[in-house]
Amino acid sequence: MSDHRIFADYHTHTYYSHGHGSPRENVLAAIDRGLEAVAVSEHGPGHFTFGVRGKKLDRLNGELTELRKEFSGRIDVLRGLELNVTGFGKSDCPENRDDYDVIIIGYHKSVPPFNRHALGIWGESLLGIKNDPHRNAEGILAAAYACRANIISHPNLYLKVDIPYMAECCRELGILLEVNSARVTLSKEELIAIRGSGCGLVIGSDAHTPSRVGDFALASAAVEEAGVWSAVRNARPV
Repeated sequence: MSDHRIFADYHTHTYYSHGHGSPRENVLAAIDRGLEAVAVSEHGPGHFTFGVRGKKLDRLNGELTELRKEFSGRIDVLRGLELNVTGFGKSDCPENRDDYDVIIIGYHKSVPPFNRHALGIWGESLLGIKNDPHRNAEGILAAAYACRANIISHPNLYLKVDIPYMAECCRELGILLEVNSARVTLSKEELIAIRGSGCGLVIGSDAHTPSRVGDFALASAAVEEAGVWSAVRNARPV
């Protein structure tokens, strides 16, 4: 294994959505694993099942603000949000987008008006056209641009996209593509193409329990096999 250290985990969940454990427990786990920064990035309000909205989202953000103060000097506690694509170029981006340190966006199931079976954002159920990876990439990119996203989460999960095209656009927009360590959704060839485009990668745990915060094993193995550590923006040589 290459000698690289991942210093931040921008993609973690808690009991505020469909995870287990509290924001405090995620922060303590991140400190225990030697991380310099951790974000709690719950699903945005557009997710029918797991979306965090209204007063519940306000409570989460207030808790993260207090944790940031409490752990200042030990770790950077970041306020994140994992937005849901809700249409071509659309998402559940909040009006106070600038209040968030990390905005992640991705395609998820159970986001109205889409069905649960991932037939495609612009598949037969909506427009009567065949699902198209290039068109899917265009729609997700338009949504990411509109909300000024920092990261596109788990590309290819639930919905196939044109990775080389997405990488070229993300390089121009300054958006990172995630290598998700809960389930790697990018092939070796796609990882190599992303690095070749000049687009940056970010490794995220997508932890749903405190015990998985900072668990980058699957993603690190994929990055190592593809030889693309130089593209990973939250890692540095040691």
